[in-house]
Amino acid sequence: MNSLTATFEARDFELSRDYTQIVLGMDQFYREKTNSGTEASLDQEGLVPINLTSETPNNYSSWEDIISHLEQLRQRYIIIKDEVRRNYMQQQIGSLITLAKWCSGIGMSFREKVRGLLYVNENPYVEAERKRLHDKLDSLLIQKGLKGPLTEKVRQWEESQSVTSNQIESVLKELLSQAKERVIQYLFKEIEDVDVMPVVVKRVPYSAYCDYENGKMYINGDLSYTYESLKHLVTHECFPGHTTHMRMREMGFRSGDVPMDAALVITNTASSSVFEGIGDNGIHFINWVDTLDDQIYLVYQLIRSISGMNAAHMIHEENKSDEEVSDFLRNFAFAKDNWIRSRMRFFKHSLRAPFIYSYWRGNEAVSEVFTRLNEKQKSFFYHFLYKNMLSADTVKQFR
Repeated sequence: MNSLTATFEARDFELSRDYTQIVLGMDQFYREKTNSGTEASLDQEGLVPINLTSETPNNYSSWEDIISHLEQLRQRYIIIKDEVRRNYMQQQIGSLITLAKWCSGIGMSFREKVRGLLYVNENPYVEAERKRLHDKLDSLLIQKGLKGPLTEKVRQWEESQSVTSNQIESVLKELLSQAKERVIQYLFKEIEDVDVMPVVVKRVPYSAYCDYENGKMYINGDLSYTYESLKHLVTHECFPGHTTHMRMREMGFRSGDVPMDAALVITNTASSSVFEGIGDNGIHFINWVDTLDDQIYLVYQLIRSISGMNAAHMIHEENKSDEEVSDFLRNFAFAKDNWIRSRMRFFKHSLRAPFIYSYWRGNEAVSEVFTRLNEKQKSFFYHFLYKNMLSADTVKQFR
């Protein structure tokens, strides 16, 4: 086992600085040229939601110049010696070129955007695969002692595990504390001094959101939650998910051990799926699947994740009506109206719509590696996963 991290050479650090300046210039140009949309919480992110560098952006006056610089940089990365790093940067820069072309007005189908931006399988889940998940969930709910049609079993289970709105913050604080301790135990002691404060927000198009730079986790107060769903959100957004991931990347960047691109988070690129895949597999990393209810929610969450991917495809590729998409979400994902309204806002956001694929495809890519490892190999994998920039393809190159 020798894949702790990629081997970064001096040339890579130089190229990464050039990359950062181009990307920040691209983000600046995008913000100047894009009118404010209808989702302030998403629109304010631009193309680069997180920038932990103090680099000066390149100054651009056209998308053509940005595309030209990216293409030149991609060619320069061809000679990087480390194969995983080289493969990743070829895909990551390729996705930025696709993003710049789309922003410039070049027409693309939804499937072309998903493939060209994220470098993942653009196909939705077929009915046979969806039925298998329903059957698995039904079997677990029967073990729980619930009776009736699957929809009724899900309703009973959600009611039995429900957390009231006035308990959400206190439950989140306790779960954040427990999850952090498990990250220190199983993954990285370096996050001992990291604290996260849960904050309830309203009228937002997401369930939860990690505000890494301000040490906050936002939770959508318009939605209902079970104890297990809050546990999932804590592990996805914070420990060992996004907060932990960004902390390790920032530490590597500040110490000079990893190139500068680790200090950026860029929307809709090849890196996005692994970013989300770490979050969705986090509960397994810290060995926190304790109960039958945890097992039930894992399948339930997979269904929710896949439903988003399929729903976005229905809207943007199949031209299905809002009513048809809403019915699909009710029937397949057992969704309530307030969750559907929130999700539909995300699916219809022009920049974020393809991003919905990052969740399931990232989960799939990270899980494919994690489930084949023995206990000794896992610590090596955590270092590889958190201390490299990776795509869905390159994470699978861990050996």
